[in-house]
Parts: sequence; structure tokens; C-alpha cells
Amino acid sequence: MTPDPAVRVAIAFARQVAHSPNARWCTACVEVLVVTGAEITLMGGAESGPVCVSSPQVAALEDLQFDVGEGPCRDAHVSGRPVNVPRLDRFASERWPAFVELAEVRGIGAVFAYPLDVSGVGVGVLTVYQAEPGDLTVAQHDDCLVIAEVLGATILSLQADEPAGELAAGLETAVAYRAEIYQASGVVAVQLGIPPSEAVVRIRGYAFATSRPVSAVAADILAHVLRLPDDRPPSLEPQG
Repeated sequence: MTPDPAVRVAIAFARQVAHSPNARWCTACVEVLVVTGAEITLMGGAESGPVCVSSPQVAALEDLQFDVGEGPCRDAHVSGRPVNVPRLDRFASERWPAFVELAEVRGIGAVFAYPLDVSGVGVGVLTVYQAEPGDLTVAQHDDCLVIAEVLGATILSLQADEPAGELAAGLETAVAYRAEIYQASGVVAVQLGIPPSEAVVRIRGYAFATSRPVSAVAADILAHVLRLPDDRPPSLEPQG
């Protein structure tokens, strides 16, 4: 179906922005929707990862959802429907305990995830965050739906220009981001003699403690300018 003129213009604009620093997509979402934070996530198996995040506090929540496999972003993608949580209450805690715990620490009181679904094809998720609990306004909700539609169509439009098996410029950072974290976890695993899964947890914990993005910590580990401390009791240190 041919999109209306407004959508066609929005896609053309977004295609241009996609070739600029990726944070502009999320910055635009925050400004247009008047929300605390936003993330746009590509969802596609090994190609899953953030296209952009608006701030380190949002990046930490995105990282957690991928590390533990739970959260509103994943649920919205799987269900193909918006997941709106105006209050991170007991019910939300039972559904996503780790996510809600970190959200509260990061000063987030509400989260709303919208699948980027185009003609039944789910390509990603737009997630917006509010510091204060409460529903989005009707206008904000409607704008989220429109932006999700535009982003989904834009991603498919960008990808249509690329050879099979390759991600478009502006989207390949989703893969690079995850790959960098997992490569860094391998380095930490060898250095400390721990499983890679524990190494990912340590990288995320260090990022949280130092108020840095996980991706920045991973980059420093791979560049050999950062070595995570081994704070385990002596009895737990590897022998030999």
C-alpha cells in the first residue's frame, strides 16, 4: 500500500538522518514525544541490537533486556502489540524483576514499547521512557504509533537498497554494538578465569558503577586500556 504524502516525506527525512549519527533518531523521538528517553532497537536474531539510545540510563536498560532476555522491548516484539507500563508496580516486577529493579535505580517510572511492524513484518521496537509514573497522553500514544510506523518503513526502505545478508548504513551498528560487548566478555572471561556469562554481568556492573555506557566500557577493554578488577575472595580465585 502506498503511504500518504506525510509518511513519504517522513521516510525521506528519516533516511537522511539515518546516514548521520544514529543518536539523532532517538533525540528526535524524545523531542517530538516530550518524554524522558527513547531507544530504537533492531530485532532480528543475530542482528538484534540498538540502532540508537538517547542517554546512558536508557542504554543500561537496553543492555539488561538483552542480557537477561526479558523486558517490555522483547515482549512488544514477540506479541506484535504495544506494551504500555505506566507504573512499575508489583505486577511489572513479577513480569520483569531485573528490568524493574534497574529502572527504579535509574530513575524511570514508566515505560512504553511499540513494535516496528510493517505489513506483518516485525523489524524492531521503539521504547520510550518517562521519569514519572503515569500514562502517556492520547496525543503522545498516537504519535508513538505514527513514529513506529515511519521507523519501521524507513528501516525496510534502507535495507531494500542493500545486498542480501548485509545491513544498511545506519543499522549495522546494532550488530557491531552486540559483537563488541560479547568480544569484551571473552577477554574478561580469560583474564579472570570466569564464564563469559559472568563476564557480561561484570562489564555491566562496572558500567553502572562508573556511570558509563556498557559499549564504552567494552571498547576500553578491547583496546586494552581497561582491565576489570578481580574482587573475588582469595579462596575463589582460579588455582594454578
